[in-house]
Formats: sequence, C-alpha cells, structure tokens
Amino acid sequence: MTALPAETQLGAEVSAKRQQILDGARKVFLEHGFDGASVNDIVRVTGVSKGTIYAYFSGKERLFETLVFEDRRVQAERLFEGLDASQPVAEVLKEMGYRFGRLLTQPGQVAYIRMVMAASAKFPEAGRAFYEAGPRYGIARMTEFIAEKVRQGELKTDDPEMAAMQFLELTHCGQSKRLLFGYVDSIPDTEIERTVNAAVTAFVAAYGN
Repeated sequence: MTALPAETQLGAEVSAKRQQILDGARKVFLEHGFDGASVNDIVRVTGVSKGTIYAYFSGKERLFETLVFEDRRVQAERLFEGLDASQPVAEVLKEMGYRFGRLLTQPGQVAYIRMVMAASAKFPEAGRAFYEAGPRYGIARMTEFIAEKVRQGELKTDDPEMAAMQFLELTHCGQSKRLLFGYVDSIPDTEIERTVNAAVTAFVAAYGN
C-alpha cells in the first residue's frame, strides 16, 4: 500500500482533531447548555488540552457557533439527499415532508433547538448560525425545487420562496411546538404522516396547476 503524502496525513490529523473537539463539545453543550458549559468541561470530555482547543477555536463562543453551523448544515444537506426531483411533485413533497417532520420531532433535535434558543438571547451569533445553515438553507433548496416545477408547468406561483416557507411550516404544523414546550414527550409516526399528507394536499390545492 502506498503511503499517503505527509501533507495529506497532517491534514487528516488536523481534521480528526477538530472533529474530536466538536463531538465532545456537542455532548457538553447539550448536557449543560451554553452558559453552563466551560472549556474545562470540554477538555475533560474530549481528552485534548485547553491549548489545543484554543488553537482551533478562539473561545467557547466561536466553538459553539461553529458547532451549530456545521451540525445544521450537515442535517440540512441530508434532508435533500437522494430526492428525485423528476418525480411527480406530490410524491417529492411527501418524501421531503416526512423527512423534515421526523427530523423536527426527534427528541435530540428538540433538545438541540432548545439549547440554541436559550443561548441566542446572550449570543445571537449562535442563533444566526443555526438559521443560516439550517432553515435558510432548506428554504433555498425548496425554493429551487418549486421554481423548477413552475418552469415545468406542475406548479404555479409568482413567489417560489414564500411557497417554500409555507410548505416547510405546514410539514410540522402543530407537532414540533408541542414537543418544544414539553406538552408531549413524543409524536408518533402516524401523526407525522397525517400532518404531512394534509400539508401536501393543501399545498397542491393552492399551487397546483
């Protein structure tokens, strides 16, 4: 087996160390919240030195902001993986809606959203990072899809972005807030499917051609 060039090996080590810090920080922030977490806690969980953490991130704030942005972007990209936009619009919307509805009703996601919301009051950059990498990215991708379906004659709207925002909100209408505010502990798949089916029906009725 041919050895990797020294530069490639070094780059991989740097990337792995950075990810090790982010993975450990995620555990600490979810357990203690942004305010309650300290760099010393992250040192203890990750097993790296404080100096190493500061070599990658300028402080707790920057580490949290980076973690939130990268976590949201990865999840947002996964939501659209493998979707066949050439399929009938209702079929694509149902699949997209199920993915989005299930994501937002997972207990881990609810805890993550609560964590970011609590931190955003004192550290608004975290909230902006969350929105930029997650909701805004998702809206942009949905807008592209809807605009293409308008060009193909399957949908009609002069404002694809507004239609995208409306659809994404409809997919978890009445469900995610019940979890977010602790009204219920979980949402069964049957309820998610019922919500998404109603969302697609309403969307196609409003924008179908």
